[in-house]
Amino acid sequence: HEAPDVELSKREEISQLTDAIEALKPSLSEREKIILDERILSDEPLTLQEIGEKHGITREAVRQMEVRLMKKIKEQFQK
Repeated sequence: HEAPDVELSKREEISQLTDAIEALKPSLSEREKIILDERILSDEPLTLQEIGEKHGITREAVRQMEVRLMKKIKEQFQK
């Protein structure tokens, strides 16, 4: 187990990250929301290939969207 202050700090960061993602959600495209829900936030994330096949886009297109989405989340989190 970690020290209580370290655990509290982690919980606060997770809470801030969750808030950042929630604030970002309305501005995301449908595909970005799919990647967020099916890959980034999922307990059992789908592969790039699985998401691509499921939604009729290439694996590479999914990868590029994921990179852009992670950048948006990072920028939102740092505000």
